[in-house]
Amino acid sequence: MKAPLIRRVLLSLLVAGLIAGISFLEIDNRNLASAIAAKNQKPTEKPHTDPIVPDPDITPSQIQAIQDKLASDGCNFNADPAAVRKVLGNCKILLIGDSLGNNLAYGMISQLTNQTTLTFTRKAKASTGLSNPWFYNWHTNLATFLKTYKPNMVIVFLGANDRQDYVINGVRQVFGTEAWKKTYRANITKIATAATKSGAYVLWVGMPIMKPYNYAKGITLIDAQFALAVPTVPGATYLATRAYTADASGAYREGAMVNGRYAQIRGEDGIHFTAIGQQVMATYVINSITRIFHVKLSPVNPRYITK
Repeated sequence: MKAPLIRRVLLSLLVAGLIAGISFLEIDNRNLASAIAAKNQKPTEKPHTDPIVPDPDITPSQIQAIQDKLASDGCNFNADPAAVRKVLGNCKILLIGDSLGNNLAYGMISQLTNQTTLTFTRKAKASTGLSNPWFYNWHTNLATFLKTYKPNMVIVFLGANDRQDYVINGVRQVFGTEAWKKTYRANITKIATAATKSGAYVLWVGMPIMKPYNYAKGITLIDAQFALAVPTVPGATYLATRAYTADASGAYREGAMVNGRYAQIRGEDGIHFTAIGQQVMATYVINSITRIFHVKLSPVNPRYITK
């Protein structure tokens, strides 16, 4: 074979090899992209198999049973608007929730150190909520806590992680739809009813105003479900916090005048509370317990938003 012909053949083979190499690289890159996309996909939620239908409404006789239990326990909580405020008896408070629940609990624990007749139990768990029972089921865990701690009051502060779809028996309910809201309210009612049927009052703390725009819209929707569902359960009270954590114009505020001095009350993420913010929330909740449940309860070193 002549040299020019040999060179042409070798050149053709080289070009073919380069083309093949480029094709393989393109395939590898496509496979890599697919692998990265698969890794970044949200894990498939486990089906929610718990009954969604809430328990029947509590009857007036069951409310009386709560009051009788509190009296026999020596606890003087009384949500009757006509009740006379009494000295706090031997009471047990159970707080459940997510990381916001932990924020509130840390503030309350430090402000209740002077209450020798009060037992406060924190059972909040970060990243939990009512729309991800595949991660942590509050219905089953609350049932255990009610039997173990026998509280006179259950404080609920959660919702920060509930901006996600339900998957029930393989059927997806998209966050914010009417189907989702109905399911979410049913779960709220179920939690509150389980507590009141055990003989405990419920104080459901609403969501504070949030900073991240789209996240804040979702949290506002979640808080609206609390406001609608909680009051339907006799013995349960919804406590709004949005206005208290907003500024005078109703917008998110990072800091405020606390006891006459400016302090940052919200975390850098625009969701959680700083140490001072935890104290502010604790004072607000403790004073609300005093007002709603007619007991003499004073926080240690209270923190008030004064402006």
